[in-house]
Amino acid sequence: MLFIPIIAFFLVVGEIGPFSHVLYFYLLTYVVAVIYFSQNKINQKPHYLNYLILYIFYLFIWAFFNGEIERRGILRFLINNREIATLLIILIIYNTNFSDKFIKNSILIVKITVIIAVVVSIVQVFDQDFFSAYEYRDNEEMINLNIYQFRRTSIFSFADPNELGLSFLPLLSVLIGYLLYLKKRNYIVFLILGGLVAVLTNGRYIIIGFIILTFQILVFNKIKILGTLKYVFIAFISFFILYQIILFLGYDIQSWINQRLFIEGSIKETTRYKAFSTFAIFFPQNPYFGTGVHLTDEIKATSLALGSSQIHVGYLSHLVSYGIIGSLLLFGFWFLLAKELYKKAKQTNYWGSFFAFLIYFWAQATLVKFSIFFYGLIFALVFDKYFYDKYLIVKSKANLFISW
Repeated sequence: MLFIPIIAFFLVVGEIGPFSHVLYFYLLTYVVAVIYFSQNKINQKPHYLNYLILYIFYLFIWAFFNGEIERRGILRFLINNREIATLLIILIIYNTNFSDKFIKNSILIVKITVIIAVVVSIVQVFDQDFFSAYEYRDNEEMINLNIYQFRRTSIFSFADPNELGLSFLPLLSVLIGYLLYLKKRNYIVFLILGGLVAVLTNGRYIIIGFIILTFQILVFNKIKILGTLKYVFIAFISFFILYQIILFLGYDIQSWINQRLFIEGSIKETTRYKAFSTFAIFFPQNPYFGTGVHLTDEIKATSLALGSSQIHVGYLSHLVSYGIIGSLLLFGFWFLLAKELYKKAKQTNYWGSFFAFLIYFWAQATLVKFSIFFYGLIFALVFDKYFYDKYLIVKSKANLFISW
């Protein structure tokens, strides 16, 4: 999975198909093979998966009523299904013991990913077509955007541009958490590199997501009020370095702020603010079960009239699409997962995984991506399992010593 940017490139160039479809099929085959051939049983099932299982059944029922099963076929619905893939991958992760070698190799690949992402992002400042498979190539309106408005996708153009915010940032959080845990001071280098990628994307939710992940430094160190001065100084130096690099690349900061960060001029003119108006119109029509589809023609037309392609707030969009019942199931799964990650982070003092998911939960305030099946989030769960296993081993040895 850590090679998804490269795999996606070859799949798209080779016209094999979307990498997600291939990945789901591989995952399903892998799980079936493990269960059939392995002597190991699937004996650990996190309790929050009960909500996800009910949510899958809820979507399955809706698929019958809204005609999706008839249109796509039941086999295709089951194989190319992010929720089922999420269920399977979580079962695999929490029934696997990850070795130190695997974790170290994964961290090495993540470091290389960060470095390559920085290089590609910088090149895209001067050549927006570099390593780009996104629609900007064929969209005249997008081609005419200046360097402050163009949304760069770094190494993720051939996969899904949202991987940059929902995989790269979580991977960066995992890496920073790992380096903090090992008390490696070079975490600041990767933090600056990751921050540069975040800024050069011109994606506002990505920039804020990056700011969120930096707070794990304070949480990890259990910073008191007096201790914040040290980290304020580090933050200032890091910001200054980042600022100088951006100036070197030819950015005019004021133009960037005016033409990208606050291009609408007022929060009331943003599509996210207008999403509340669309929500207020359509949610009361089907509050309990929703419309059963992501976008109806009426919702799409109303959104377009307000300057957006959809209800551009994930939480609101899901409430309209699947109602209070469906949202309680999905949001319940998210909440219990986050609660479990927080609980383990407090025990292990490894915060990378928890903050990786905080980034995802923040993203739903602007994106409409209901699935957590992004490889950065998946590896956040891998590291959560690894560090909690280490904690249990140390705790067991301590208890054994005390009893002896």
